Amino acid sequence: MWTPRSAYDTARAAAAADAQRLQGMARFMLNTYRQQLPDRTPEQIGALLAQSNAQRLDAVPCLTTYPELRGMRRIVDANWRGRRDGAQLDDIQAAVLDDGLFHYHRVICAGRYEPKAHCSVAYFPTSDHGPLLAANLDTGLDEPFGVPPWPVTSEHLITGSVSSGVFMDEPSPEIFPAPIHQLVARYCRSTDEAVEMFTRYNHFWGPCNLLIADREHNVAMIEKTACRLGVRRSEDGFGFVTAMTAEHPDIATFLSDRRAASLDARGLTAPCADTRYWDAQDTRRGIMNRLMAEARANPTVEAMRAMMQYRGADGVVADNGDILHPGDPPIEHTLRTFIACLAEGRALWWARDNARNIPSWENPQPDAHYEDVWLWDDAKTAQAVGAS
Repeated sequence: MWTPRSAYDTARAAAAADAQRLQGMARFMLNTYRQQLPDRTPEQIGALLAQSNAQRLDAVPCLTTYPELRGMRRIVDANWRGRRDGAQLDDIQAAVLDDGLFHYHRVICAGRYEPKAHCSVAYFPTSDHGPLLAANLDTGLDEPFGVPPWPVTSEHLITGSVSSGVFMDEPSPEIFPAPIHQLVARYCRSTDEAVEMFTRYNHFWGPCNLLIADREHNVAMIEKTACRLGVRRSEDGFGFVTAMTAEHPDIATFLSDRRAASLDARGLTAPCADTRYWDAQDTRRGIMNRLMAEARANPTVEAMRAMMQYRGADGVVADNGDILHPGDPPIEHTLRTFIACLAEGRALWWARDNARNIPSWENPQPDAHYEDVWLWDDAKTAQAVGAS
């Protein structure tokens, strides 16, 4: 049973095991706020976010439309308290992590602009090492990261998300912090069921692009703004999402319209640094489509690695602070790439070494091995590592 007590205990145990990264993420997110609110002290920012968090908890929506949220205010509060106690966070750190940059996106930015981050997630239903899920973490050099977590959402589903980057987006009418991924893990047993819940809870998550896969290798790719979403289905179980771009025609049209409006609002004309950056995101999507099509004929771990770490004359999938045009600011860095061998309970991964300025793809790490996790060995078997 999902209760405030169980939610607290689970969150506390997970945070205690991940305390260093959580503390680092709190510092990283606080610095993001301080850059936008230079006249505020950390204490003032913490108080502002604590007040916003309390308002969000009180904004419980209609339980007829969202029956899964019955009692959820207490569970979310218990999750937050468990994380605070487990990671030994102070008031400011707790408020920042509970906020999750909600106030930053919804109030400070208010759709006028979006931070740059263009991660990628890809799924192979089969390979020389069974099903694979891979992800790139593309962001600024200061974002903390560690060994990649086991990516299975539940014994039934895998989800992986990346940024969407919608300028001048429509504001969502809902602010309650519904734990949508926990809800999907609890209630959904297939990609179809997950798509239904993500669609019904449209106003509670995103903007982002999301990949969903189930044990039958049914794959859906959702491209989402704050209030709109477009769902694409894979015909063969191969799929990917990548950030700051859209392939669904309705979302692509909306994204283009909003970016044009943002240029007008800021007095910018094309071409400029922003349009060149957006073009690079579309180019990356095209490269990944090409490499995914090639990999279908012979899906291997090496084919997945080559796609996720691609750098060529036509563009890049993995970044290294590259300059797109003289005078433009550098783009992000790929801090980490991982490829989870889902049937084997292990992941290959690469990590950037900032101290020595070594790009991630030149810095392989020892394979990560996971205990007591659900293997993704075939559509018929749900076996946990270590189970009898």
